[in-house]
Amino acid sequence: MAAALLLLGVCLALAPSQAVARSYHDFLCEIPYGPRAGSAAPTDDVSYSDVGAYSQGGSSCEDGNGAMMTRMDGEVEHPANGSGEYATFTAPAGLSIAGFTLWHYEQVGNTVPYGSPVATIDYGNGSGFTPVEFCDWEGGCSAVTQSSHLATANELSRSNLSGMTYIEWSAVCADTAPGTCPTGPNTEEDVYAADIDLVDETPPTVSNVGGPLVAGGTLSGTQRVSFSASDGQSGVYGGSLVVDGHAVVSQILDSNGGACESLNLTKDGQRSFDHAKPCVSSLSAGLSLNTGSLASGQHSLELIVEDAAGNQTIAYNGTITIAGSSQGGVGAGAGVAIGPGSPAAVRGAPNGTNASDQAKLIAQWKGTAKVTRTSRYGQADPKVTRTSRYGQADRITGRLTTSTGQSISGALLDVSETPADQGAKTVPIAGVRTGATGAWTLTLPKDTPSSALRFAYRSHVDDTVPVATTALTLRVHAGIALRIAPRVTSVGHRILFTGVLHGTPIPEEGKQLVLEARSGAGEWIQFNTIRTDAEGRYRASYRFKFPGPVTYQFRVLSRFESGFPFLDGASNVVDVHEH
Repeated sequence: MAAALLLLGVCLALAPSQAVARSYHDFLCEIPYGPRAGSAAPTDDVSYSDVGAYSQGGSSCEDGNGAMMTRMDGEVEHPANGSGEYATFTAPAGLSIAGFTLWHYEQVGNTVPYGSPVATIDYGNGSGFTPVEFCDWEGGCSAVTQSSHLATANELSRSNLSGMTYIEWSAVCADTAPGTCPTGPNTEEDVYAADIDLVDETPPTVSNVGGPLVAGGTLSGTQRVSFSASDGQSGVYGGSLVVDGHAVVSQILDSNGGACESLNLTKDGQRSFDHAKPCVSSLSAGLSLNTGSLASGQHSLELIVEDAAGNQTIAYNGTITIAGSSQGGVGAGAGVAIGPGSPAAVRGAPNGTNASDQAKLIAQWKGTAKVTRTSRYGQADPKVTRTSRYGQADRITGRLTTSTGQSISGALLDVSETPADQGAKTVPIAGVRTGATGAWTLTLPKDTPSSALRFAYRSHVDDTVPVATTALTLRVHAGIALRIAPRVTSVGHRILFTGVLHGTPIPEEGKQLVLEARSGAGEWIQFNTIRTDAEGRYRASYRFKFPGPVTYQFRVLSRFESGFPFLDGASNVVDVHEH
């Protein structure tokens, strides 16, 4: 199968068409194969819900030896008709589940008429579900080995699925009300590790292909092609330049903090990741080709962009001409400053209708958030700063005209960001094209950090010197997700705090967070400081020392500190009742 897929990939690389749907693997909690077996994997795409009191759910996978837990406390009775804890892995939008292998543990409590604790696993979609495992007192449980998480006895697989979008496991009280499940052993369905095969049926979309490599003319030296790509399913993975049927350049376009780098650990030869959506949804990028390594004359050239699942789009298919001798050339690839005043022969086509070396570029925030007037870094002229929150898709609008007010339409603008962190590098984040009136709109990715944003217009496509620039500043409050289990407790018992601090980069040593609590409308009181791991996940617990009844509110704070380009932020508030 692996050889067949490889051959198919080569054939597709040579044909001016889009590839058929592919799939890839996502690992959860514990990596099950290869030299990294047993190491931790994120569990971002698993959600937990509790129905009724005295049920617990959450992840303890951070150390690579935990579980994605659902548990119904055996110390108390539970009402029938589905009360308990549920955990659900949901495929990201546009993806489906072709198969899975779970390594799990299960046990059940005592049963009585009209009250039977059960541990279950099922999969399905919005139209229905299929049971995979049903563990109760009478039928027994198949996976009962806790000492070795990845033991064969704990393994459960399904394959050749179609259109499935979720996998769910639960520990609940079955039968019907008014029955109850009695006290006894805990009821659990815990998943130690998961290998989920995800299908992506949509190839990436590529636009704005340009640059000296594909602009025509005779080439020498190192030349570059630029483009924009988007894929809302598995994300944009890599780009390749294929010359005369051979891939001479192939690279990952954006590693997404390492999430978009394949782990190469699966048995079927497909890519594997530890995130369900491993790669960024959109990007602007470029690939460079050293034409000096090619013989003089004409060569076929293809630009291929692919997503994480391996779906490919041939974004350019044409012919390039290589000079008789490679002398470093001129243009963007040769490191020569090209712009107003440069010879016409080394400048590319005009960038837009009414392209001009005397241009005016305006950018402003769309709508009204908090705005302040401030100064551009290193310059005296003012600009607008927006204060936003993590997860908000901020919009920017603007207009490009000549110095006399004539609209420049169809022009590609460069957009880059410099995160508000000492030593952060400026990176391109998008390309945007002006409309008929020179107007343009850009929606920033929801995970954009506090940044200095720069917009530039180059009047010719091969120019390295822009003729108009402007800038904005974005300040973003940190985003934090908090879960607490259980939500009802008593003196002497613990509650577990789990969650994630969103945004990158997280410092290697983790980011410090503050735990706060209050009762009623009282003031927030800090009672602990904790630290995330390098991926932003955190875990803590608290044991109640004084009896209730009282309802407490808890939250987690992130304070601004160097190394994390976000302002102060607070999590959602979670209520816990102590009886």
